[in-house]
Amino acid sequence: MFLLPFRLQSLKAHLLEHFDRYNYTKHATCYEDILHKDPTCDYSLGKLISLHQRGDYCTEKLAEIIASNLDATYAKCNTWREFACLLMKLSQAEGDTMSVCADGGDGQKQKSSGYLCICVPRIFLAPESQKSWMLRCKWWLTRHFRKSTLVSDISSGDTELLTYKAAAACHLYGRDFGYVVQAKEFLEKENNMDMLLTLNRHVHNSAGFYLKNV
Repeated sequence: MFLLPFRLQSLKAHLLEHFDRYNYTKHATCYEDILHKDPTCDYSLGKLISLHQRGDYCTEKLAEIIASNLDATYAKCNTWREFACLLMKLSQAEGDTMSVCADGGDGQKQKSSGYLCICVPRIFLAPESQKSWMLRCKWWLTRHFRKSTLVSDISSGDTELLTYKAAAACHLYGRDFGYVVQAKEFLEKENNMDMLLTLNRHVHNSAGFYLKNV
């Protein structure tokens, strides 16, 4: 019963790509419907990422979609990289807003005006989504970021995966989170300056969310 509607939805997506290629809103809706039925569908996720990179898809919605994918899969580096970059983008706000200071000092806040500041993304705080993110972050502590997983990620030799998982983790749990700290120490030990600079960029632009709200 599930397979036929899913195949029809996939067929609809392919037809839209060929015959209505510039109707990006329809494309996005179609890919969202597919991912709602199967959050592991890398093809549809990739299409939404492409739409976002062209400026035709919402950052907050894509972050939610990728999070659902990570709920269902143990993703590769590219997915974690996109997720971490989305979280960093959502953490950067311009204009008059109450935001967490970039130095991360004990919940201190400041009033910003016309310059870049770091804030907890709205999707983490909005009443309609905060509870689901709290539950997700609690679950991911054991699903994606447990000690044994860190050891496995380091042993795999995939430093990009390690780096971007740590980058995502700092936005969720803060810069002092164990996975982040130990990933950073490993990159320093290996003298992997490219990945270390990447991780530090995320660390310095992260506010943390979960550990501030438990």
